[in-house]
Amino acid sequence: MAKHKRPDSLTTLQRAIGTRISWARELVMPNQSECARLLGVDASTLNKIERGDRAPSVFLIAALSNRLRVSTDFLLKGVLNGRTDEELALRLAALHPELVLQRQDMAPNTDRNTSSDTPDPPKRPDEEIH
Repeated sequence: MAKHKRPDSLTTLQRAIGTRISWARELVMPNQSECARLLGVDASTLNKIERGDRAPSVFLIAALSNRLRVSTDFLLKGVLNGRTDEELALRLAALHPELVLQRQDMAPNTDRNTSSDTPDPPKRPDEEIH
């Protein structure tokens, strides 16, 4: 048994990682037991990870990333990368708007100094097109 209580921030992070794993798995592989079998872990282990009761190992994160076709950035930080996560990123963002899409990763290779990287200024109400 641990001598010190785990910081709440780590518990929150562990739950968030589990939630993102669950979201991605449900889109790619709805059967949790089958996913666990393909990953070489017990179904109860994957269930505990998805609930946030257990932290996944770095090796399991890598295997999940590969199997679910998402970046480790998404699994660990909740950041969707358009070039890496492609279609799954858009499907996840549609189902879970709290996710963060990285704008520069969604655009084709462009120079960062171009005007296309800066948003258009907001239009005034009298400039609306009718």
